Amino acid sequence: MKEMDDNLDHEVRLWQEKLFARSVRRKCKLRHINDLIGTASNLSCLEVSAGDGMISSSLRSLGGSWKTAVSTKAAADSISYSLNETITLIDNCKLPFEDHAFDRLVVVDALKGIGDDSEFIHECHRVLKNDGWVIIHETRRVPVSFVAFLRRIFGLLPVAGGARRNGYKTSELFSILKDGFDVPETIVYSNGLLETAATIGEFIQKKITHDRYWMVGEKIGQHELYRFRKLHQFATATYPLLWIFSKMEFIPGHQMIVKSRRRHWRPRLQPKLIDGRSIAEAAINTKIGTAAPF
Repeated sequence: MKEMDDNLDHEVRLWQEKLFARSVRRKCKLRHINDLIGTASNLSCLEVSAGDGMISSSLRSLGGSWKTAVSTKAAADSISYSLNETITLIDNCKLPFEDHAFDRLVVVDALKGIGDDSEFIHECHRVLKNDGWVIIHETRRVPVSFVAFLRRIFGLLPVAGGARRNGYKTSELFSILKDGFDVPETIVYSNGLLETAATIGEFIQKKITHDRYWMVGEKIGQHELYRFRKLHQFATATYPLLWIFSKMEFIPGHQMIVKSRRRHWRPRLQPKLIDGRSIAEAAINTKIGTAAPF
């Protein structure tokens, strides 16, 4: 029985590798993350993951020592197929690590699933060393777009899958980082044409596997391997078109990644006028000339 289970686990890992090799968006995501991390030799790193085991295992190739934390049991089960190590489960936005334990902290698509993201960023600040960096990859929220429309009618918005929010605008990420981190370096990528085609493909993939195609369930049987084969056939057929679309970076992007250096935690208070409005609100809502007494 154990030999059969070991063979099944091996098959699952093999098919996950094949699926990753045919995923334009996941490989592009990993490339951007790796570029911002650089070499991790002699560094202590923490990854906070949404459950993509292939991303988690690939980050280990950068060197250094790594730990992975997740916010859901489903994510822990999925990653356990790729990593032979203990996966930490985040409880109530708290990271169960000592202060100043890590040089790098990488959050991969997991922030939108955290209940109190501001409190969680404060925890990230706590466990990072004084000269540490945080790297966050997230969906860029573009509410008025064809991609958002498709995801809504297909039931593919992040909140439909259990997330607390559908992503972030760049300004929203800055807002929760600004008290303890420098102004982040921000990269926006994955254009609307690629995301449109990928969304349609993701809808078809969901019909095949009934879940996010990169997630591996707690209990796997031969029927799951059959689904992986079907997914791989579909991904192979659509790969050339998605690859071509991915090169059209002149179109606005729907994914973003930020890198920000830790600094002393100091709340940045927004200046306000006597009536309680911010300067930005006053500038937007006041018509030219209304302040003049004549």
